[in-house]
Amino acid sequence: MRSNLNKGFTFVELLVVVTIIAVLTAVAVVSYTSTNKKARDTKRKADLQEIRSALEIVRTECGAYPSGDLYSLGVVCDTTEYITAARMPHDPKDASNYTYSSNGTTYSLCADMIENEDSYCVYNP
Repeated sequence: MRSNLNKGFTFVELLVVVTIIAVLTAVAVVSYTSTNKKARDTKRKADLQEIRSALEIVRTECGAYPSGDLYSLGVVCDTTEYITAARMPHDPKDASNYTYSSNGTTYSLCADMIENEDSYCVYNP
């Protein structure tokens, strides 16, 4: 006669499986968070380059960089809008504005990076 064998998993086997799943989940979450930070920093750099290109076109067309708040005025030269105030890029994480200052002949355009906790700035050449 056959004896009834207990079918199922032991507590130790279940504990091992739960531990493996927990470790894999932790690795995935850390990787996902890091990837998101890098993606947002890349977006910030691309935004600054887009604004920089528009600023250089304005300087070429009008002879000076725009002064004032780009987020209320946009990047304009006379009546030509290169970036409208409504389309001006914002920080991807908290939708705050990038820092811009200009005296007409020079400018500084900066964003706070998350991954290396530093600022990334572009200046006029």
